[in-house]
Amino acid sequence: MAWELLDARRGLGTSLTANSWNYYNGKGELFLPCDTGVYIIDVDKYNSDVRSYRMQLASVRLDGVLQPLARKGAITVGQGVNRVELSPEILNYTIQEPNVGYILEGYDTQWTIVPQNSLNNIIYANLPAGDYVFRLAIFDSAGERVLEERKFDLVKEGEIYEQPYFIFYMLILLSVIIVWFTWLVVQRQLNQQQIKLNMANETVMAIARAVDAKDVRTHQHSQRVAEYSAMIAQEMNCFKWWRREKEISNLKKAAQLHDIGKIGVPDSVLNKVGRLTDEEYAQMKSHVDRGAEILKDFTLVEHVGDGTRYHHERYDGKGYPKGLKGEDIPLYGRIIGVADAFDAMTSNRVYRNHMDTDYVLNEMERGRGTQFDPNVLDAFFRLIDSNKINLEELYAQKRAEIQQADQEAQEELARRVEEDRKIQEAQMKEEEKKEEKPDEKDDGKKKGGAE
Repeated sequence: MAWELLDARRGLGTSLTANSWNYYNGKGELFLPCDTGVYIIDVDKYNSDVRSYRMQLASVRLDGVLQPLARKGAITVGQGVNRVELSPEILNYTIQEPNVGYILEGYDTQWTIVPQNSLNNIIYANLPAGDYVFRLAIFDSAGERVLEERKFDLVKEGEIYEQPYFIFYMLILLSVIIVWFTWLVVQRQLNQQQIKLNMANETVMAIARAVDAKDVRTHQHSQRVAEYSAMIAQEMNCFKWWRREKEISNLKKAAQLHDIGKIGVPDSVLNKVGRLTDEEYAQMKSHVDRGAEILKDFTLVEHVGDGTRYHHERYDGKGYPKGLKGEDIPLYGRIIGVADAFDAMTSNRVYRNHMDTDYVLNEMERGRGTQFDPNVLDAFFRLIDSNKINLEELYAQKRAEIQQADQEAQEELARRVEEDRKIQEAQMKEEEKKEEKPDEKDDGKKKGGAE
């Protein structure tokens, strides 16, 4: 059973009479004899939750300066304010003295509860920037349950660096700096890679031109094979999408170098008009292994050795140098093999001019499954059918090349004839001078004898 002290602060307006008897009538009424009379207390309603209080802030001082209070809105504390002084006021319309509690949410960790007559000004110093709620409440006599409450919003303005938007701004700025710096580093790496790539391309092109220059009738053969190979690979869609561009670029460079081994083949064999002997043919076939050996340490192009070594393998296993069969032949070798054969038949060679269009296409079809991979050949014919490889333009270009070569040959012949003529004239003049010198000596002898 909870006992409560009844005195002047707890409902009695006077003192109890000493040596007197109290009376309880069993109906909830307690009779207390006091100095000024008998008080009747209804014990059932004494601790009722029904209260009548009015709570407010009488004043607010910021660093000792009194601030005007608005009925609505938050109490605003400026950036440089260090001391906040709140003066709560409780208007009590009861005969009891209540317990009053207060807490500043966001700063205090627990309620402070005191009797009303002990409630003084409340001071907060050095509040961090932020939003707070000052709660003022009336508690029951046990200080456990809130009977009435009022809330006051309080905002402490922070320095610019304490504001949420400033932190957000700084995070964005930091992110932009990081992104920019990352982009700068990546861009620098990409530029360096591009420089290396350009050097690689120039190296590949220089080597390809050197190879083509060995054979006087295969001008730009390596470049055309590279273009056809890239077009076939694109048509086949044979590479994963995330590597397609890189793989096709590698294939194109590998195709440009597919005949690099011919650098080691004598010009007399490469440019021979007649049929090759067995020994000469063996020398010609050696260019694939020789090329792969040259490129074994060439790391700028992936799979470059596959195109060089295996572009003369046959799908039926009767090719060289390894006699590989079917899909055992690396894909680069199968694609370059089709492109190389097509350009060989449509180009002018030392022993023949380019072949007729229908004959070339029939020969390519005859090689299906024997010399060529059927899938690669299908992609090649789709390029022909869609006119992506334009045979009319190709042969017009070949005719132009022949005419240009013939013109250059005629100009070279005329130049050599003119040089021979000049040499002969010079020789004739030299002989005439030699014939004149003996005559001059004879004339001198005759003059001396006469004297």
